[in-house]
Amino acid sequence: MTPSYGQENTPREMIRSKAYPILAVISTISLVGIFASLIPIANWTRIQNECIERTFRIDGTNTQGLPAKVWSCNGGGD
Repeated sequence: MTPSYGQENTPREMIRSKAYPILAVISTISLVGIFASLIPIANWTRIQNECIERTFRIDGTNTQGLPAKVWSCNGGGD
């Protein structure tokens, strides 16, 4: 209910009118935080994919299977 000129909002109406903007700000901050936490994972996967693509290639052909490439790129072996 919208108050007429000269009438004041009740505390409940004031809270209700501010709830949606406050919730929108909270959800936006949460989404930005999730996005920021995914950046290092995206960088790591890009590096892993590049490593797997160039590992165990001789004259452009794959000489090893995928498990051996992943093992090598993750620091396996001596």
